[in-house]
Amino acid sequence: MVMMNPSRLQLPLLLLTAACFLIAVFHQMGHETAQEIQSKLAKHFGASSQGSQPQPSFEQIALKFGTDKVTDHNYQDMYEKYVSPLRNNRVKMLEIGLGCNMEYGPGASYYLWLEYLSDVELYYIESERPCADKYKDKTSNAHVFVGDQADKAFLDHFAADTTVDGLFDIIIDDGGHTMEQQITSLEHLWPVVKPGGVYIIEDLQTSFWPDFGGDPSTQNRARLTTMKYIYHAIDDLMVKRESRTISHDLLSVDCMAEICTLQKRK
Repeated sequence: MVMMNPSRLQLPLLLLTAACFLIAVFHQMGHETAQEIQSKLAKHFGASSQGSQPQPSFEQIALKFGTDKVTDHNYQDMYEKYVSPLRNNRVKMLEIGLGCNMEYGPGASYYLWLEYLSDVELYYIESERPCADKYKDKTSNAHVFVGDQADKAFLDHFAADTTVDGLFDIIIDDGGHTMEQQITSLEHLWPVVKPGGVYIIEDLQTSFWPDFGGDPSTQNRARLTTMKYIYHAIDDLMVKRESRTISHDLLSVDCMAEICTLQKRK
């Protein structure tokens, strides 16, 4: 009697089993749409069923709508760093300044945020009522409040009205850029930034422009600029004190050219 090697018997059986499995798989796939197959693969591998195309960058979208955030300034790195992680989340955002004082008129940042953020609840504070009213129909996907960002009573009223259902993930000050406006807005709106949220101030070069209340010498102790306010807040972080309204729950300060981001502790 000739004895067969068990390993030689196992190989044909394994090949036959594999062939049957592949036939069954391809038969099943024949009854599924490409989308269903992609969805199953996505669930298995943790990939998005939206496809592999990368999302346009902040800079690409900003250039598309012509906002000065990337034409006159280079704010794209700051926004990619702090806003990009929230792109696919539900985001509640306030921007001070609709853009009524810009040569190209309002709307550039409005359309930027609607495209950059997939699910944004957008608010604006604008000081020029005629402009806000004129562009009301073109900004229908945002809540526009007309008022002076240096008016403490207005800011407190705004904060109470808009945070019944939750605090803001992001607040951006791109308003009038005077020291009084920037500092007053920061102190009165910081409480409505949610824990872990950010408060971004643009155009901080005005801290050195006299016409905006700035101090070009940086030596005038009687003149409090927004940058000096931020320096004091950083000092508070270093020595664990609270000389400024925002200091008790300030996590970090991150500055790039003409822009700073203040992040609140969670």
